[in-house]
Amino acid sequence: MKSVLKLCIAVLFTFVVSFMTTNSALALGQFSLTCRDTSIQGSVLTSTCERASGGVYNTSSINLNRVVENVDGSLKWQPSNFIETCRSTQVVASRLLSAQCKTRAQQWVSTTINLDDHIANIDGTLRFE
Repeated sequence: MKSVLKLCIAVLFTFVVSFMTTNSALALGQFSLTCRDTSIQGSVLTSTCERASGGVYNTSSINLNRVVENVDGSLKWQPSNFIETCRSTQVVASRLLSAQCKTRAQQWVSTTINLDDHIANIDGTLRFE
């Protein structure tokens, strides 16, 4: 019984230490903290992101069409194809997706969404969380 308890404590300790030594920006959204030269072409976000080992960068892209939707002129985190009803996409302040999107009334309106809410840098690769 003591050996099982010791094993459980060792596993728990390893788990806690691994979270203490990992840069949170590499795992929980907040990609803009460890990525640079961020741009967007259509619905494809591209950025140069730091690897977990530090000091080494990797250029990565992610298609936001799979995770962003235009809901009556407002960008939302939902699986869809926002680019069909939005235009003039751009990245503002390294973390905001800005676009002009159509409303149900067919009017173009400006909208933004914070990419740091759900886009993460996982070891130099952009991922949706």
